[in-house]
Amino acid sequence: MNDSKIWAALEPLHPSALDDMPMDGNWLKPPFANDPSGRAIVCNDGDFQFVVVDRKRGSVLFVCEDDESVVASSLESFVKIVAAWGSIDRDAPGPEDDADFSEVKKSFEQQLKSLDPVAAGSNEFWALYTEELTSDDYVDIDDELDDDDDEEQETDTGDNDRPGADESFSLA
Repeated sequence: MNDSKIWAALEPLHPSALDDMPMDGNWLKPPFANDPSGRAIVCNDGDFQFVVVDRKRGSVLFVCEDDESVVASSLESFVKIVAAWGSIDRDAPGPEDDADFSEVKKSFEQQLKSLDPVAAGSNEFWALYTEELTSDDYVDIDDELDDDDDEEQETDTGDNDRPGADESFSLA
C-alpha cells in the first residue's frame, strides 16, 4: 500500500478526528517513513510509541517498544473506529465517573465488535486501553495536581535527630 492510498483514508480525519484518538504523538502527513519492518509510520510520539500501517495488509497497529497491538484490521475499519471513538470521546464522562463510563465502554466495545472483530480482541489495543482506563491504577494527572495543591508540604529542617526542647537528653 503506497502513501497516497494511506493518505486518502487519513486526510479526511487529519488533524482533528485523529487528535481525539487516545495515542500520544503527532499524526503525520506523507511521505511516510517506514519502520524497520517496512510499515508506514503515521503517528509518532518521538520516543518509543508509534502507529503504523502495514503496507501489505492495510492493518493499523499500535507499537510500543517491542509490543504491538491491532488498532484496526484495515484502513477502512480504522476510519469507522475513529468516528465511533470521536463520538464517545466528545460526549462521554471520564473514567472518574465509573458507572457512566462503564456503560460508555460497553457501548464502544459492542460497536467495535461489529466494526472490526479483530480490533475488538482481548489482547488488542482497544481492550488494553479501556482496561487501563477502568483499572484501580488509573490516575488522572489533573486530579493529582489539584490534590497536591491542597496538601501542605512539610519541610525538613534537618533537626530530625536532635531532641526537642521539651525532651530531656542525657548521655548514658
